[in-house]
Amino acid sequence: MSQTVDTSNKEFQDALSLIQYTRQSVFLTGKAGTGKSTFLRYICENIKKKHVVLAPTGIAAINAGGSTLHSFFKLPFHPLLPDDPNLSLQRGRIHEFFRYTNPQRKLLEELELIIIDEISMVRADIIDAVDRILRVYSRNLREPFGGKQLLLVGDVFQLEPVVKGDEREILNRFYPTPYFFSARVFNQIDLVSIELEKVYRQTDKVFVSVLDHIRSNTAGAADLQLLNTRYGTDIEENEEDMYITLATRRDNVDYINDRKLAELPGDAVTFRGEVTGDFPESSLPTSRELVLKPGAQVIFIKNDFDRRWVNGTIGVVSGFD
Repeated sequence: MSQTVDTSNKEFQDALSLIQYTRQSVFLTGKAGTGKSTFLRYICENIKKKHVVLAPTGIAAINAGGSTLHSFFKLPFHPLLPDDPNLSLQRGRIHEFFRYTNPQRKLLEELELIIIDEISMVRADIIDAVDRILRVYSRNLREPFGGKQLLLVGDVFQLEPVVKGDEREILNRFYPTPYFFSARVFNQIDLVSIELEKVYRQTDKVFVSVLDHIRSNTAGAADLQLLNTRYGTDIEENEEDMYITLATRRDNVDYINDRKLAELPGDAVTFRGEVTGDFPESSLPTSRELVLKPGAQVIFIKNDFDRRWVNGTIGVVSGFD
């Protein structure tokens, strides 16, 4: 594991005890760098319960080592509202709609723990649909989520649910907000919230304080001034150093990468990724075709089993063999 578990962290231990020794559902939250992903990995490696790891997007699912919610439960992409006739048991509508295979039904019945990462991005209607599916296929209509335990991991300050314009109007009729916590099932279940507080990723207290202010939208002039002291430092003087540009849109990233690659001498070599099984193009963590030249700057997006590099290691291509 890339990060060791801090056994002295009380919140970590509380969450661990609830997941291991009870059937209580838990919402584990905390700001960036507090160990949410470390906790999720630790649970997956040490839990004896039959569990599944799910996430709202392909990238999040890959990072968490699981499937997307939509692919696992075969959910449609349009809103699934509480009065949707396709979720009804009358004349077996729900069975016709989802068409699960026998192994899938057996898995839904036997599951004990459902882990959902990046829960902040999951819409309320999706949670209610999952509740409905689990009740029906666990043959336990009375208990929320069919009596299964849920571990929801994420930070509502970071990423919000993706709701398109026309969907917002529809969802507003049924839910006060599109966030997962507005799901109706939470009126019937006590979800224990545990917040991890200790930041492991940064040790500079002043910087952590600036990040906190940005997170809560209370950044003042002093915070911005401090950040701006680091803007543009030494970039002009030393082009040899490795710099990473953070951009909000993929087309900006592609433009910068293509331009920098074109400036390098030599011939480009194209590497084509192999896909096995059913893996949608939209869920690929990077482009299927990787175009490189000697001298190209690269960043790894996956940890190496032999620990020679980790997700985020940067380097320069020296050549091809």
